[in-house]
Amino acid sequence: MNCSSTNRERRGTSARLCPSSRGLTLVELLVALLFVAAVLGGAVVAFVALQRHSKETQTKLAALAEARFALQTLSHDLVQAQLGPATAYPKNFFLGAVTVLPEGNRKDDDKDGKIDEENYDGMDNDSDWASADDRHAEIAPGLFERPQGRGFPDLGDNHVDEDTKFDHTDLRFRIPGETTGSVEEVHYYVGDFDGKPNVLLREKTTSSGVEAAPIAFDVLSFTALFWDANQPPGPTRKWETSWDSTQINEATGVPLPVSVALEVTIYSGTRPYELLKPSEPIETVRLTTVVNVQSALWHPNYQRNTLP
Repeated sequence: MNCSSTNRERRGTSARLCPSSRGLTLVELLVALLFVAAVLGGAVVAFVALQRHSKETQTKLAALAEARFALQTLSHDLVQAQLGPATAYPKNFFLGAVTVLPEGNRKDDDKDGKIDEENYDGMDNDSDWASADDRHAEIAPGLFERPQGRGFPDLGDNHVDEDTKFDHTDLRFRIPGETTGSVEEVHYYVGDFDGKPNVLLREKTTSSGVEAAPIAFDVLSFTALFWDANQPPGPTRKWETSWDSTQINEATGVPLPVSVALEVTIYSGTRPYELLKPSEPIETVRLTTVVNVQSALWHPNYQRNTLP
């Protein structure tokens, strides 16, 4: 028995046992569809944003791994840098030259309204250093970390080398060979490898020939600074942007730099680098470290004459 017949049989009663049934109106259907579309649209936007963030994070982590490996490889070699042997020519062999490029990451890293206005040289190129920026921790009463740089701008201080141009460094020196008594020459520079530009390369020269291997890809800047212990302590002693051991008299000086400051900057954007517009900011990962050259630290002239 359907609802209408039941109602007819019970005609005269005030109550209807069956509710009236009707379909959704067009307006209600459209509202429901719009609600579902809004929910789905929000989910799609959130998913796309999550995917983009994930890709950006993965790209930065990959660039960070490249930079770390490059600095580890460089540090491992620089610690072992040595002069000689006596039969080699020239005996004193450690060459470093930095070429400053026209621009950096096209960002105002130090928030002073200027872009890429400094060089990576351990100096205050834009004159914004103040005494409060002097970062030299007191290790013990009267004993400070990096005492040779107290009282004036130097590497590691605030407002020093914060918004720098990119550099390309050509670095050559000798290290002990894999066999006893042998010597190898290593050469680091940014060049092309297998048709890819901006590759940090390590060339090793032995008696068997030259071997080239990529150390890091998408390297926009590779910089090295050299600490010159041959200068007297004080503001005149500074980081040098070049080094030529053949010009230093080993009888009176230290032909090797005591320390080498390294900086590697790697592109970390998700778009191909060559597609960036000329004024578009460049996403990068930048890592720095300082390596002590053991042979220089133990050189008799450094031990006797040049300690601050």
